Amino acid sequence: MTETADKASYIKGLAWLLLGTGVAVVLAFGIAPFVRAVPFGWERSLAQVIQPVPPADVCAGTFQQRALLKKLMGRLYPLDKNDSRFSFDVHILNSAQVNAFAELGGEIFIDKGLLQKARSPEEVAGVLAHEMSHVSRRHILEGFLVRVMTFQGLQLIFGPSVSNAQWAALFMNMGFTRSQEAEADRGALERLQKAHIDNRGFEAFFERMARSGSMPEFLSDHPSNESRLEMIKEFPNGYTRPVMSDEEWKVFKAYCR
Repeated sequence: MTETADKASYIKGLAWLLLGTGVAVVLAFGIAPFVRAVPFGWERSLAQVIQPVPPADVCAGTFQQRALLKKLMGRLYPLDKNDSRFSFDVHILNSAQVNAFAELGGEIFIDKGLLQKARSPEEVAGVLAHEMSHVSRRHILEGFLVRVMTFQGLQLIFGPSVSNAQWAALFMNMGFTRSQEAEADRGALERLQKAHIDNRGFEAFFERMARSGSMPEFLSDHPSNESRLEMIKEFPNGYTRPVMSDEEWKVFKAYCR
């Protein structure tokens, strides 16, 4: 068998197992308790099989830009012992869309269009912290399993062939409930506070996107600005440190150019 055929066979076998177990648990308790019980290592293994985003779409960046991305992540992770349960890999996509999304196994993608719209590294840190919260709260795995259990998902899993583009579309179009988005917002604010990152960047980015009339799809199901502002009040800034210098931000913002 070819590598592609082996991968398809593995996915189908795993999908049947997940479907059978998942349906039984969902009928009894709902999907959330089941998802939280799945070891993150299993999720990482599944992510390695699917690999929806082609490497060609990921910008390599310069040595300095990659170092700055690592520096940004170093501010946000790890922050406490709970972070040892998860791992994250962040990539910049060569796309003009203003978007960010997470995939299984802690893979997070930020479009260069979002970097160009952002006005500070603190804004990018807020978006990144939000996506990290989706991962750590297992929203990605939960959303994936829910989508798989739909007719469209079954067609994707058990169809004659599955392309990377189809898998990527599943994650990019994965909608979250308003309560999940609120959880991710709260998790982001908690992370920013622990990292001593000014959360005004988080606030400014969301407000500006809402006022622009062109709210990115990944923000469309978020709580209202009023609700978010009330939540931000619960996480007052204390001592904060800049994420990058002005010169570093200029270099980082030019990722993919």
